[in-house]
Amino acid sequence: MNIKTWVSENKLATTFLILFIAAFAGLGWLIWTAWDDYASAATEYDAKSAELADLSKGTPFPSASNLKKLVATLNQSEANLEKLRTALSAYHIAPFGNIAKAKPQDQPQTFQDALRTQVTAIKTLSATSGSTLTPSFYLGLEEYENKLPSQAQTVSLARQLTVLNWLAKTIAAQRGTIMAEFARITEEKKQGASVASTAPEEPYETVGNFRVTLRCEQTAFRDLVNALAAAPYFLVIESLQIQNSNGEPPRRDALPQQAAIDQPTDVSGAIRRIPIIVGRESLNVFLKIRAFDFPDSSHPAEPSK
Repeated sequence: MNIKTWVSENKLATTFLILFIAAFAGLGWLIWTAWDDYASAATEYDAKSAELADLSKGTPFPSASNLKKLVATLNQSEANLEKLRTALSAYHIAPFGNIAKAKPQDQPQTFQDALRTQVTAIKTLSATSGSTLTPSFYLGLEEYENKLPSQAQTVSLARQLTVLNWLAKTIAAQRGTIMAEFARITEEKKQGASVASTAPEEPYETVGNFRVTLRCEQTAFRDLVNALAAAPYFLVIESLQIQNSNGEPPRRDALPQQAAIDQPTDVSGAIRRIPIIVGRESLNVFLKIRAFDFPDSSHPAEPSK
C-alpha cells in the first residue's frame, strides 16, 4: 500500500492520527514530569520524617541540664564582672589635695593655690633633673594662673590636676628631656548634648584629654612609656607619633677615627672587625593621652604629691 496515496485519500483520518500521536507524546511527557516531582517529594518527605523522629526522641529546650549550665555561666560572668570592677576601683581619680572636702566657697581659691604650688615644685624638679619645660609651663591650666575657676568646675579641674601633676613630674624627671607642649584638649560639646539621653550610663567617665610634645633620648622615651603603663591612674595612649630628630641615617663608613685606630688588624692591614653603628639620635615624641575614671570606687588612688 502506498502511504502517500493513502494519506491523500484519507486526510481526515491522517489529521486525527497526527493529533493522537501528539497528544500521546504530551501525555507521556506530563506523566514523566509528574513522576519525577513525586520522587523528589517522596525523598524530601522521608528525610523530614526521619528528622522529626530524631527530634521527638530528644528532650526539648530548655532542659534542666541546659538551664543549670546557663545559670552557672551567668554566675561566672557576674563574678568576673565584679572582679573587674574591683580591679578598676584602684584607678579612681580623686580631686587633688582633697579639694572636694573644702567648703564650696573656698574650693576655687584652694585649687588655684594648689596649682601654683605644684607648678613651682615641678619647675624645681626640672631644674634639678636637667630637663626643660615649656616657657609658659603651667600644667596645661594657664587660664587659671590669674583667674579663679567657677565653683561648679573646680572639682572636675582638681581631678585633672591630679593626673596632670603626675604626668608632668614623670616627664620632668627624665634628664635631658625638652618639653615643647603640655596642654589639655578641650572637646567641643556636641550638638544636642543637653537633651536627656536614654542610653544606659557608662561605668566610667573621661576625666580629660591631654597632648604632650617633647624631645628626649631613646632611653627616656622607653622609661616614659613604661611609667604610663604602670601609672596609678587609668591612662590610654590614644595617639603616639615618633620622629627621629635626625632625618638622615648614619653612614656605614662614618666610623670614628679613634675607633678605627684601636681596631686590631691582620697582616694585610685591613680592619678585622667593624663595629655596628647604632643610631643615638634623640626622638621627637607626640602623645595624646586620655584619662578615665571609675567614680563608684571606694578606694581611690591617692594623688601624687
